[in-house]
Amino acid sequence: MSEEQEQLDITYMKRALELAQSAYPAPNPQVSAVIVKNNKIIGEGFHKKAGESHAEIIALQDVEKKGMLADGATMYVTLEPCCHFGKTPPCIDAIIVSGIKRIVIGCVDQNPLVNGAGISGLIQAGMTVNVGICGKECSALYKNFFHVAKTKLPYITLKSAITLDGKIASAPQTKTEISSQESRNHAHELRRDHDAVLVGIGTVLADNPQLNCRIPCKKQPTPVIVDSTLKMPENAKVLKYKPIIVTTSADKKKHQHLEKKGARIVKLSGERVNIKHAMQKLPEYGILSVLVEGGSEVNAVFFREKLVNRVCVFIAPKLFGAGVPLFAEMKHADHPVLKNVTYLKTGTDICVEADIQWQNI
Repeated sequence: MSEEQEQLDITYMKRALELAQSAYPAPNPQVSAVIVKNNKIIGEGFHKKAGESHAEIIALQDVEKKGMLADGATMYVTLEPCCHFGKTPPCIDAIIVSGIKRIVIGCVDQNPLVNGAGISGLIQAGMTVNVGICGKECSALYKNFFHVAKTKLPYITLKSAITLDGKIASAPQTKTEISSQESRNHAHELRRDHDAVLVGIGTVLADNPQLNCRIPCKKQPTPVIVDSTLKMPENAKVLKYKPIIVTTSADKKKHQHLEKKGARIVKLSGERVNIKHAMQKLPEYGILSVLVEGGSEVNAVFFREKLVNRVCVFIAPKLFGAGVPLFAEMKHADHPVLKNVTYLKTGTDICVEADIQWQNI
């Protein structure tokens, strides 16, 4: 490939990435496609909603609407086209019959249903296929989708603010301001970048939070409340944002009252909510990533179940002495290895972020 062609490929793939940012078809990935002929974009589109046409089909339809032909053109797509029947037919079939000559793919789809089979099908059909243009950017866009495809669980970040002596509150069931304004701003950036924000019912009862994002964002995160015995007040502020409440309570009357307020109830079996089972339910609601902002007990159970993929902890220059620890009682076996650790000064605090690598998983 010539240097000139590579630069053109990068330009058009960046346009595709820009389009993909407009898509929110969860639990499907944010995919877009751009069709170029004679160095001119003749069609483009992105996947708008799960169950509807994929980006490649929309881009081909865009070409047709303009009264043009895709014959001999190049298609740029951020993710490997699908090759299996789901709610829609395989995209590679439509690409092959369209007359597209060359396809440039940002990254391979790690979903086991695809995982290179789409690329193989296109090559077998005689098309020229190039993979990896803007690959780092495209792979980053699909981090959460790939994680769900492999694990059936959302990508989970645990966020907290602590004092120098490791406390998240001065006393149980009390609202305590620990972090600086700059840290709180960064926390809202984290909310913006996740599909859901999760807390336990104890946090709701103590703080009456909204769990919303208070900086510009395309879509508010979905609040998720772990509430085994359904203590959720019917006047809680968070109900404004149509939360998902995970419970084991069979109180149908309370279910109905909360549902009238906009809540969605996920009823699990057992006496207490099984966190792993709860997380397995969330992709059904289009949630591929979760920001856990829980209290001591919630934080501990996520670690005990080895569900956390990343941590973000704001350490403030304060000492409480007595108070609530970051984690309730934990065993040594619950301790993970931290990878890719970064440190950032946020106001008077230090923000420590790291990827989690669990042992024996």
